Amino acid sequence: MKKLIKNILMSLITFLAVLIYCKIIFKGNSYNILVSFLYFVIFYFYSKKEYNFDKRTKKYALLLGLFVSLILSVGSIVSSYIYQSAINIFNIRNILYFVVAMLGFSFFFYRLFGIMFNKIKTINFLENHDKMTWRSFLVIFIIILVGYLLYYIRFYPALMTTDSYYVLHYANNFILSDFHSFGHTWFMGIFFHLGKILFSNMSMALGFAMFVQMVCMALIFTFAIYYLYNRGLKKKICLLLVLVYAFNPLHAYYSITLWRDIMFGGAFVLLFIAILDFLNCHSIKKRYIFLFIIGSLLMLFFRNNGIYIFIFMVPFILLILKKRRLLMSILCGGILVFYFVIKGPVFDYFNVAKTTSVEAFSIPLQQIARVIASGREIPDEDKAYLENLFTDYDQISNKYSSIISDPIKNLTNNDYLSNNKSQFLKTWLDLLIKYPNVYIEAYCLQTIGYWYPDIIYWATAGAKDNYIFESEPVLTDPLTPSWYNYIIDKTTSRNLPLSNLIWSVGLPFILLVISSFVLCYLKNKKYLLCFIPLYGLWLSIMVATPVFSELRYVYGLFTCLPLFIVLPFIVKPEKKRS
Repeated sequence: MKKLIKNILMSLITFLAVLIYCKIIFKGNSYNILVSFLYFVIFYFYSKKEYNFDKRTKKYALLLGLFVSLILSVGSIVSSYIYQSAINIFNIRNILYFVVAMLGFSFFFYRLFGIMFNKIKTINFLENHDKMTWRSFLVIFIIILVGYLLYYIRFYPALMTTDSYYVLHYANNFILSDFHSFGHTWFMGIFFHLGKILFSNMSMALGFAMFVQMVCMALIFTFAIYYLYNRGLKKKICLLLVLVYAFNPLHAYYSITLWRDIMFGGAFVLLFIAILDFLNCHSIKKRYIFLFIIGSLLMLFFRNNGIYIFIFMVPFILLILKKRRLLMSILCGGILVFYFVIKGPVFDYFNVAKTTSVEAFSIPLQQIARVIASGREIPDEDKAYLENLFTDYDQISNKYSSIISDPIKNLTNNDYLSNNKSQFLKTWLDLLIKYPNVYIEAYCLQTIGYWYPDIIYWATAGAKDNYIFESEPVLTDPLTPSWYNYIIDKTTSRNLPLSNLIWSVGLPFILLVISSFVLCYLKNKKYLLCFIPLYGLWLSIMVATPVFSELRYVYGLFTCLPLFIVLPFIVKPEKKRS
């Protein structure tokens, strides 16, 4: 009887958690007979079988369950306010909803992950087979490339946004600037100018440069599959990886988009494979040192947050690769010296324009702006500083948006901020102490898309019908009929079945954490080193994102998603030293 009552209550609380998560409980007319049947499904889940988990399984299931429950509980409440004004989110009602949701999800995920940890002990993705031939490598490469060509002919010569036109403009006119990452601009610029020589046509030149990007991404993904196959990954799973990389609309769209984020995302695949080989082999092979260098340089020079990711990654490399510490110190140190020489003396010599300080202050500025927009009292000294910091202090309340920092950055005097950083820090800390709840609200809203899976925001560029610069009159000019274009365009629709699994920005992060727990549970902690660049990527966005859910900023999580899902099941447990 006690067991029955326990299951009834647990099922009820979990059911309420689901209603809160789906925002059904917020509505006055939420009665739905079909939704009510979900309660009985949950009750069946709790009542079907009594699971006896060992102590270690209980610990991992509890920690992972609490983590996922916290994300879903906080996210479900905060996401209801992303388009609203600076109002109080964490009121008594919402705190009560949070407690119920947290409790209900914790019951559910504790049992779910407990079952998962018991099951994964028997999962093995390895088999004995011959090494992949170069013919098979070429076939895989062609399959992936064909998958991208299906989109290339639809959006020829490229998918472009405002950023893309600036990259094209800088490359075409030899403008030296790092605002849109110098490395990416001139990587694409080389092939763009080569295309101009070959075809004497700007659209065809850009199309040629984008074709080179497609080839590069297809080669990166093919090499990742080649490496895993040669490590013994089952043929069927390798085939699944081929299909994912070739026909996932996300990768196809991004392969033909003129953004620095694309090759930047590919860099994480190269680093993943190189680090995995460093961990596995008795002696480091030259090809993987080369792979590590190429991946690092792409990461460092294609996005300005790459340096922070690399610096975050280096201590873990030196800590875990103990037997190769001298080699890795020389390798990482050499890469850092090269980076700072290029970004310092070389950029100064050629007068390369650098990015502004305000970009790194997106989240602190948003937190201060929310305090102002919510009408909170600000000390006179801090207010005097803020009136100088913002070009129009009185417009803060009208311009503030909880999901994007551009309106506030546009009101910020960058020179004043750069010259008075210590005063900015003091003001920021003063308001943090006075209004911590407002800061937490601002932070959650500004970053929610990167940790909560159910945020909808644009992820791909569409066909442009106007250009920015008269000197670069490049527009999308499809090589395909309208019916074909309609089908391709539909692949980005969030209304298609399971489309949320493709376009959710927060989901890959949650899966990365789950995969990390699985690695630890299977006693393979050292392989977490493969994940460190990805955690560095995520953290770099979490401290300075200008927008609440920009998929391209964390594209590296998507390029590596199949790799970090299979990794726990292709490595052997670490042997304990006697």
